[in-house]
Amino acid sequence: MSNLTPLMKQFWDIKSVHQDKILLFRMGDFFEMFFDDAVKAAPVLGIALTQRNKKSADETPMCGVPHHSIAGPINKLLAAGFKVAICDQLEDPKLAKGIVKRGVTRVLTPGMVYDSDTLDGTKPHYLVSLDKDSISFLDTTTGEAFFFRSQKTTELLRFLQILPVAEIVIAKEDESLLTGVEGILISIHEDVADPLQALLKNEAPFSAARLVSYVTQLSGEESLKTLSPFIERDLEHRLEISGTVLRHLEVFSTYKGEGLGSLFHAINRTQTSAGSRLLRQWLSFPLRDTKAIEQRLASVEFWRSHVLELKRVRQILGQMGDIERRLGKISQPQCNGRDLLALAGSVHAGVSALEVLVHASGGTANFEPLRQLAYKIERTLVEDPPLATKQGYLIRQGVSAELDELIELSTHSQALVARMEAEEKEKTGISSLKIRYNNVFGYYIEITNTHKDKAPAHYQRKQTLTNAERYCTDELVELERKVLSANTKRADLEFEFFEALRKEILAQCPALLTLAHECSEVDVVSGLAWLSLEEKYVRPQFTTEGSLKLKASRHPVVEQTVKKNFVANDIELRPHSCLLLTGPNMAGKSTLMRQVALIAIMAQMGSFVPADEAHLPVFDAIFTRIGASDQLSEGLSTFMVEMTETSAMLKNATQDSLVILDEVGRGTSTFDGMCLAQSILEHLLSETKALTFFATHYHELTSLDQSFGQITNAHMTVAERNGEIRFLHTLVKGPALKSYGVQVAELAGLPASVTKRAKGLLRDIESKRVQASSQLSLLDQLHVETPAMDMDPITTFVLPEEIKSLMAEVEKYPLMQMSPLDAMNQIAKWKEIVARNGQEV
Repeated sequence: MSNLTPLMKQFWDIKSVHQDKILLFRMGDFFEMFFDDAVKAAPVLGIALTQRNKKSADETPMCGVPHHSIAGPINKLLAAGFKVAICDQLEDPKLAKGIVKRGVTRVLTPGMVYDSDTLDGTKPHYLVSLDKDSISFLDTTTGEAFFFRSQKTTELLRFLQILPVAEIVIAKEDESLLTGVEGILISIHEDVADPLQALLKNEAPFSAARLVSYVTQLSGEESLKTLSPFIERDLEHRLEISGTVLRHLEVFSTYKGEGLGSLFHAINRTQTSAGSRLLRQWLSFPLRDTKAIEQRLASVEFWRSHVLELKRVRQILGQMGDIERRLGKISQPQCNGRDLLALAGSVHAGVSALEVLVHASGGTANFEPLRQLAYKIERTLVEDPPLATKQGYLIRQGVSAELDELIELSTHSQALVARMEAEEKEKTGISSLKIRYNNVFGYYIEITNTHKDKAPAHYQRKQTLTNAERYCTDELVELERKVLSANTKRADLEFEFFEALRKEILAQCPALLTLAHECSEVDVVSGLAWLSLEEKYVRPQFTTEGSLKLKASRHPVVEQTVKKNFVANDIELRPHSCLLLTGPNMAGKSTLMRQVALIAIMAQMGSFVPADEAHLPVFDAIFTRIGASDQLSEGLSTFMVEMTETSAMLKNATQDSLVILDEVGRGTSTFDGMCLAQSILEHLLSETKALTFFATHYHELTSLDQSFGQITNAHMTVAERNGEIRFLHTLVKGPALKSYGVQVAELAGLPASVTKRAKGLLRDIESKRVQASSQLSLLDQLHVETPAMDMDPITTFVLPEEIKSLMAEVEKYPLMQMSPLDAMNQIAKWKEIVARNGQEV
């Protein structure tokens, strides 16, 4: 590298300051990447990796992308986890003396995108900072900024699972807080200047200051123009839902990672991207304050009772763009006239939508300043402005007399040249005389050899061709100067007007963001009103004593899939009680439990719910243990995941919580699983006292209703005829008597030879009357004795004395006070004892 060309020396001087970034180096019409940057970027961008100075000692890997279509490649690099530095030309290459001046004009990271138009408009794009007692979120595309405080790191980290995070910014000393966090770019940033605290409102924490410092360092202070004050989100008045619960209930995506089939997709009737983002926020953080919930429900009720206005406002909102993200683009130097016009159109639509609300509610409001701003944008810019802002042709005539003169000169230069050409023809008598232009000579007069003798004396010869002579005159030189100067001056003056308009818009950011936020809320509540009318939802009523009563309740997602075939169910539970569900797979147990949890979330976010009648408590938290989402790729067994989640549930649930447990204990042996399931259920009933839905295949647990009056046994009905079954999906009281395992297997398509063999084994088992089975037989013709009131259900087994002693030890052992790992070790010891006695484990 000792013999570097001036260009490569310039590259390395700039690259040395941005070693952790892909450097996009502007060369003419392309942004080039060199060396390792090119090697890394080419496969991500799907472009060819070529060589500069091939077959020489200075051979250099390189690749490039056109400067006019840079947004797509940049966002691909950011999505792949790279940081990007844009190194642009800082002067016109035609005017450069020597090598063109270049410099980094913008630095981008996964949390700070180049063009928000390429993002999913329904999702926020958060840049996050974390310290020991706070976590702050900033969406640079919308200006949204908020934070949470907590002395518990685990409490702070759970927000990384709930909200979509693109990048985490953290101090080196706090990096250990993120142990175990994967799949998110982590950036170290130490330089947090004290004056930055003055920028943060509401006594925002240091983590917020770090975000402001990071963004300022990479993109400059102008990028903060659209930043809202950091607001503290109150955890105390929010329904606690973990990222695990959101996955279990498929709130935002299915187990396959698809949006279609999620609760969000099913209930989203918003008309705008910003409305979708607000709906997502409401679903992520439902309310716990009854008054606040009722205020939202009243807003939904308002639109339900004003159907004509509801239709009108939805029609208007459908024409509204994304004001928040458009302002974010306008705060950046790469914005263009089309962004400003799009904002103007959105302002008109937003104001019209709010005027519908004001008129319907009988209120008053003054939107004239915003209307006038939108009108000014439309009066200033041409209808279809070019993408480039520094080449002219984007400002209308009539804005400035000086500009009008330049526009006239540059626009009608061809007419001026044609007029001069006609005059010269008349003066010289040469009908074939032409005035032409090229980049080398500029404007010139061309006369064929036939008439060259007629050229006037004041014509100055510039070039001799085979068949013609080319001349210039002082008058033509002056015209050229005026025309070319007019184009340059026009472009410069138009850019000045554009920048002045852009700054005027940014000065109105608070009012524009207020308009955007109000429209988003109207969009959400009117969308929920439309949904409730469309799907026949009911307004939920909240009980104070903790009881739950749902009449003809439905699953909001499944109902839309199966339409009229969905079977609605009545569900009623006393305060602090448990619905113990038994019965076969596919009967609808999981769907029923999930629909209760989803109805609770919808109610507390301020939505009407899928039922004919809904009375439910205001829950403080929802806990779920549903095994379908187990992430075995993380190295944990199904059973360990199950016990870890259950442990967290038992430690954190209260009597005001909703608990959903589906087939707990299934990840281990029958005996171990049943013991744990019973112990967990007893703890929930006697200690936690949360409203609980508990689905199980352990039929022995149904006898616990004799010892715990809070238990209500129930099952989903199945019709059987001629050995065939049909699931009726209706909830009825009482335990299930059969599990229909063979029939379910036949429905699933198991080979007939397998199910026939299973039936034969069943007959053998039935004939032996084996009572050691700890689970209702999958083929289920066995009789299971109901234990007496004063007997523990597990003592009904006929077992060796050592096993009975073991069971007494199990009964007294404080499993729920142990960590999952300690519990597993103890269970392993017990399994050895069971195995020695020839029992199934």
